[in-house]
Amino acid sequence: MDIKEIVFARQAGVQGSMKGVALLVGGMLSLLGSGCGSDELEDTTDFGHQRLVEIADEVTCVPLVAGKEIDAGTVCASIDNTVDTSNTCGTGATGVMNVTYATTGGWELERARMAVGVGLEDIPTNRRGKAKLHLFPYDSGDVTGATEHTFAVPLCQLGLDGAYDACDPVLAHISNEAELRKPKKKPGKYQQKLAWGDGELLGRRWRQGKYYTMELQCVADEPPPPPLAGCETAYAHGPGAICFLGADLDGDGEDDGFANWGWTNGPIAPGTSTSWPVYAAVGGCDPSAGELVGNLAVSYSGSVATVTFERVGDVLLDEEQIHVGTEPLPRDEDGALSINPADAAVVVDLDGVTTSSHTITGLSGDIYLSYHAIACGDGIEPPSDPLASLTDEFQTDSLASWNIHNPQTATVAIDDGALVMVPNPNTWWYMSDEALHVSKLVTGNFAVTTRMEVTNLAGGPTAPGAPYRIGGIMVRDPGSADPNTYHMGIGNMNQPEVVTVSKSTDDGYSQIGTTPWTGIEAEMRICRFGSTVQSFVRLPEQPWAWVDDIQRGDLPSTVAVGPIAYAGTAEPDLVAEADYVHFQTVDKIEDCWRD
Repeated sequence: MDIKEIVFARQAGVQGSMKGVALLVGGMLSLLGSGCGSDELEDTTDFGHQRLVEIADEVTCVPLVAGKEIDAGTVCASIDNTVDTSNTCGTGATGVMNVTYATTGGWELERARMAVGVGLEDIPTNRRGKAKLHLFPYDSGDVTGATEHTFAVPLCQLGLDGAYDACDPVLAHISNEAELRKPKKKPGKYQQKLAWGDGELLGRRWRQGKYYTMELQCVADEPPPPPLAGCETAYAHGPGAICFLGADLDGDGEDDGFANWGWTNGPIAPGTSTSWPVYAAVGGCDPSAGELVGNLAVSYSGSVATVTFERVGDVLLDEEQIHVGTEPLPRDEDGALSINPADAAVVVDLDGVTTSSHTITGLSGDIYLSYHAIACGDGIEPPSDPLASLTDEFQTDSLASWNIHNPQTATVAIDDGALVMVPNPNTWWYMSDEALHVSKLVTGNFAVTTRMEVTNLAGGPTAPGAPYRIGGIMVRDPGSADPNTYHMGIGNMNQPEVVTVSKSTDDGYSQIGTTPWTGIEAEMRICRFGSTVQSFVRLPEQPWAWVDDIQRGDLPSTVAVGPIAYAGTAEPDLVAEADYVHFQTVDKIEDCWRD
């Protein structure tokens, strides 16, 4: 009897893949644009005939990745030089770049959004790097059920108007977001996932958004240049460099809340002449974890500062953004200190250069300098989270990577893209009693997140009904004789409504908290940072709501972490389905409530 049969039987009783991706990404943005028009561009080529725009990259598609790792389709780009765009771009304008979302594996589109431009600053983000989806200029609206959608981007918006006979190649930046669903076996039920065209992270986490680049060029007699290798964010790191993570640069005594790694350097006194290393793909502000890509010579004399980059190895630069001023960072349009490179005073698009130099005048007194670049080359790969390998989207039927604690207390299986837990009668986490825990071992600071549906056997809410029926996530001391745990979830705690529950148990003695909850679904998170354990809950894609904050210094460095389901009643009447379980490293406590 499979797990669905068990559910139905009980109901009757009750009722009676980055580097390669970076290359793919690089190809696509080439499509996006180049500056055209002999009165505006330098080093243009006059073709003497109607020129055509084409993608220089060999690969013109990137994977459409749902969740963290699910292959849900592709995003592909192509050029149509014949389309009349005069209504949008002016008389004689021609050409569009078609960007097509195509889903596979049963996934369907609910909505698609896209931002494109000739620099990273053209993708709307907040100061922490999170995509501002409501500002993405291309939006499909509600297309629920579609498996394909195409946006047509006029080439004039990328500086490649067909009315001109000459143009420079452009490295375009593109960000593709989609809301997806996949029908479950039960009619009217769907898996729902956020998806991105795969590439580099806009912020520190996949939910904040991704982008990739592609080169667009005009057809010439000579063959197109080879595509760039992997590209990554790089920053200069001088003595006493201040990491963005955990910084209090505005001096108010609180963390500024920046979610991206990077450094600002200073203060630098007049008469200074020095050289700093430039590191790419660092993450967490640990230079030893990154790749040395060059050195930055800094000379500050009188009112003039000169900043010169020299590469190490075969690295090429595609962009530079430089802040120099009396404050540690530039300020955004709202007047707040900003780590967004687009807010820097010097913003330069480069074309695979090996060296660069900039002179900044009008300075006085001590200054700060933050140098950001996009460095490309073989061997440059994004930093990886050591906990990412623990993440499970439940797209296979195997539970081999999970430990099933007390398997006799419940039926557990992967079914229809979810981890399904159906507890047996009179099984709960209470005093010395232990129930089901589906777990993996995690060491150090971490956050675990799941989206779970907790229902009765008929698919409705757990309240009213028999009490003590909960689905959620737990942190457990795997070596303790008596329960040393912390868990949270939603369900029925002997109250007339569905609630969230948080429960901290130390040697069998518990502290319990509940708050009202609406519905059968919740996204839940437990975060451990040092001795602090925090829990959060929300409706999917909404802001996190704080549930609990407790000190658990007694928990060991390595703990068992994962989903639970229990029912302390003779008629359990409970099904808990987890769409996914995500694990991530936490560098500072503020990461606990951020995506």
